[in-house]
Amino acid sequence: MSNITAENRLHWLIEETGDLPTLPKVAMEVAQLVDSQNASAPKVAQALARDQVLTGQVLKMANSAFYGAPRRISTVTDAIVMLGMRTIRNMTVAVSCQDVLDNEVISYAIRRGDLWKHSMCVAYAAQLIAKRAKYRITEEAFVAGLLHDIGKVLISSYMGSEFEEVTSHAQSMNQSFAGAEKDILGFDHAEVGARLAEHWNLPAHLVQAIRFHHAPSRQDPANTLTSIVHLADVLCITLGIGLGTDGLQYDLENATLETLDLDDDSLDTLLMQISEFASASHDLL
Repeated sequence: MSNITAENRLHWLIEETGDLPTLPKVAMEVAQLVDSQNASAPKVAQALARDQVLTGQVLKMANSAFYGAPRRISTVTDAIVMLGMRTIRNMTVAVSCQDVLDNEVISYAIRRGDLWKHSMCVAYAAQLIAKRAKYRITEEAFVAGLLHDIGKVLISSYMGSEFEEVTSHAQSMNQSFAGAEKDILGFDHAEVGARLAEHWNLPAHLVQAIRFHHAPSRQDPANTLTSIVHLADVLCITLGIGLGTDGLQYDLENATLETLDLDDDSLDTLLMQISEFASASHDLL
């Protein structure tokens, strides 16, 4: 594939690979229903009930220590009443992606389970940041944080033979992995993740948050959601949560805190909350 353009390689990666991760149809229906004007607890429960496996996984997550439900949740309707429809939407998307994100990502030296842990912690951190930054729909931040690194899975699975050169280039040039990916592959994992999100028909601003999560300043016009995911990712890497070889050359963009109207005290509080989440959520992560 060395003689074809980066765009053609991207097209091949997204359109032609036979084992592309997919979101279950029911998960997509639940997400779209919750975001619609016709959302109601019975409709969401009815849609989710069509996939018994997915329902079981959502209920397992709803009963995890992290959510701290006051009593055992045994039905989707109970979960919606106690936790809210948007939380159930997030859970549905999360458990739909768990099998993909829970695997070892060899090229990035990420052990089995670590990408899932990192993704969930970034999702949680993004939702916290969104609340502090008064972002209108905090649940969008959760989903964008969850999916921000999913492009790594595709690159590692289908372009692993080329990745040694990426690693060597990053080390010899003392640059970020995202930069080395672009130099060697012609694109980075963020672009791959964004293309996959487009393939899933996710909203455009969420796609853009995945695409620019390493460098929000490259996005025009600016997207607050992108800065939220960028900060969440940096904070989780700072705490060493799910750190692979690519986390060592990744800095916070200078304008991020100003964009989100946050200060150093806010960062200290966020770091403490994320650390507590990671420590308290062993049954979830």
